[in-house]
Amino acid sequence: MSRQGIITLLGSFVLLFIGSAYAQVPMASFISDRSGDDEVHLLYDNGDIKQLTKNKSKVFTPEWSPDGKIIIFDANVRGGENFDIFIVDLTDPQKPKQTNLTGPPDGPGTKLSAPRWAPAGDPRILLYSTGFPNADNWDIGILTLDARGKADALINITNAEGEGAGQDQEGSWSPDGTKIVFESERNKIKDRAQMDIFIADAEKRGLGKNQINLTNHEAPDQRARWSPDGTAIVFESKRDGNWEIYTVGIDGANLTRITENDTDDRKAEWSPGGIVFQSKRDGNWEIYKSDIDGNNQVNLSNDPGSDQRPIWSKKGSRILFESRRDKNREIYMIHGGALKNLTNDPGNDNSARWNPQFELRSVEPQSKYFTTLGDIKRTSLMQNFPNPFNPETWIPYHLADAASVTVRIYNVKGELIRSIDVGKQAAGAYTSRQRAAYWDGQDDTGQSVASGVYFYQLLADDFSETRRMVVMK
Repeated sequence: MSRQGIITLLGSFVLLFIGSAYAQVPMASFISDRSGDDEVHLLYDNGDIKQLTKNKSKVFTPEWSPDGKIIIFDANVRGGENFDIFIVDLTDPQKPKQTNLTGPPDGPGTKLSAPRWAPAGDPRILLYSTGFPNADNWDIGILTLDARGKADALINITNAEGEGAGQDQEGSWSPDGTKIVFESERNKIKDRAQMDIFIADAEKRGLGKNQINLTNHEAPDQRARWSPDGTAIVFESKRDGNWEIYTVGIDGANLTRITENDTDDRKAEWSPGGIVFQSKRDGNWEIYKSDIDGNNQVNLSNDPGSDQRPIWSKKGSRILFESRRDKNREIYMIHGGALKNLTNDPGNDNSARWNPQFELRSVEPQSKYFTTLGDIKRTSLMQNFPNPFNPETWIPYHLADAASVTVRIYNVKGELIRSIDVGKQAAGAYTSRQRAAYWDGQDDTGQSVASGVYFYQLLADDFSETRRMVVMK
């Protein structure tokens, strides 16, 4: 019997025996020095761990592409401060392919940090660097990729026209990819620079426009993160003498203090229904969660060891964090109120990140068996293909149960321009060109739509999900 598994075909039903980690969807990535150097590792929900990189260099937090097929990170393979952007393509998990996007001879080869894919999967990478055009210290910008996936251009967002004197860092995409939030020290109060929170446009034709100063305080405001619906920002501030968690609307209104303690609360992250953060109120770092308004704050980890850097899964049902309760740093998970130790090694394991497709594509089997075809566990909407497109595209999805399916297309103003009644469909995978919903790029009047950003919504009985796509002519 092959270690890769035995596949038994029963009509359209596929039964797969798990013989190795390759047969599964990776649950998360993390960095570990267990091999002697910082390397990226993959973590599977059956406990398997696979070392993904062998660069023997300093590596910073890996991030996943929206489709879960690529991991991107920065590393100083060339030594010193020469950090380049690398991707590892996991399309074929048995033969992952690593590429240096920015190093010589073709790339810009400058100090590049904290890469993050555009949410909709279009070929743009947000990062910060001292090497952007018009740079003034650290700036936030975009690395664009060409049709071959090669580095094309570095574009300065936060200092495109000299707006951002001083450091601009910690950029994050809005959920729809049209804006970024970042921290900047451009404001000076009493001749002293402090970090404040800003928003800027990130559309291709308006990069860096409409920069809005959300906070302006003599104490630092930093580490901003978008709410899932894109209407608010959570950040940490030292305005009362120690670090506390705040939220604010994207117009700068409705500033709300979430935590109020004599010790620090930091590293806040959103979930679909709340906020998770680390707190020192119990004498050591612990993982806490709260409602969006700050009510019902609960200690989730409760251990004398230090528990830090929590991050929600995409559906908000699990939390990854790193802990020193075993003396060295290990990765733990909270799921259904229970704690689980995911890594256990003398080395240090840190910087865990969820695969955004894990909860959508994985199946949690009893024993070692699961169905890959014929039994869809969750209804879900997937990224259209191709994207960007002209003039036609296909919209794939999964149905857990039979449902009446409708696809609606909206423009950036939120106006409904096309409704596609797919009809009653059985449970299953509608992911190929033959089965996915089809849009010809026309509105309800039969006119071809203009280039730009559009949103598509899947309605399947009580299920609704929306994604972003781009028409490019």
